[in-house]
Amino acid sequence: MIGRGITTYNLSVDYAVGEGIEKSLKAYKNYPCKIESCFFILCTRGSMQITINARTYHIKENDLLTLPSNYFMEIHDFSSDIHIYFAAFSSGFIESINLMRSTQHLLPVIIENPIYNLPPFDAQSYKMFYESSIIAYKSLKNRKNREIINAILMMFVQGSTELYKMKNNWYLPSYTRKYAIYQDFMQLALKFYTVHHDVTFYADQLGLSLPYFSSSIKNATGKTPLQIITSLIITDIKVWLKSTDKPVKHIALSLGFDNLSFFNKYFKQHTGVTPQEYRER
Repeated sequence: MIGRGITTYNLSVDYAVGEGIEKSLKAYKNYPCKIESCFFILCTRGSMQITINARTYHIKENDLLTLPSNYFMEIHDFSSDIHIYFAAFSSGFIESINLMRSTQHLLPVIIENPIYNLPPFDAQSYKMFYESSIIAYKSLKNRKNREIINAILMMFVQGSTELYKMKNNWYLPSYTRKYAIYQDFMQLALKFYTVHHDVTFYADQLGLSLPYFSSSIKNATGKTPLQIITSLIITDIKVWLKSTDKPVKHIALSLGFDNLSFFNKYFKQHTGVTPQEYRER
């Protein structure tokens, strides 16, 4: 791990679509990144092993990988015959069309289950859509037309929504006031969790009393706001520990912990081991 660090990556343009094979993926192997863009990836051949938010996944043929913005990812290995299609959308574009509000109900499900193995017919349909998107992308006019980009993005979002609805009869909560509060909270949490760990900060930002805010999040998700913030922080710490040689003290400071002793106790309280023990095992 000597000399390695985590690079933050975001598209410099609104949208990109393309395909990847062994040769093009080699540049990203064992290269941990914090990715701010939203990605939809379809594996059409071969396999690869990746880590997403400190969890390891084995991607195989016909797997569709849905990755909302703000996540940690590292490609560890892939077969020589690997072939993927990808569509990516910048965080700036996603924010500009307020996509987070309309799709936030999917976020907890996708975070826990980012991979969906498509039946052959559905996989072929997705493949055709990627191929037609690549052809359209080659036109500079289409590449800069935000209405076209928005339409393509919504096709992917709608497709993912229907897939997650069908799989195991997952329940997607209806849009209620409490769920709207949760959506706004998640937007804030993803932006500020490295700086603000106190639940009161988020309640104040939303102009809500702490009891009402906390009960709304609990009713919408089954988790308290503090549990959600803690989960984001612990995931971040795990990625830094496993993917870099950055000193524990520096990791603590980057995540808003001024006291190293408290940071060590905090991590052990939620994982059962110290940061150094987690890094070495």
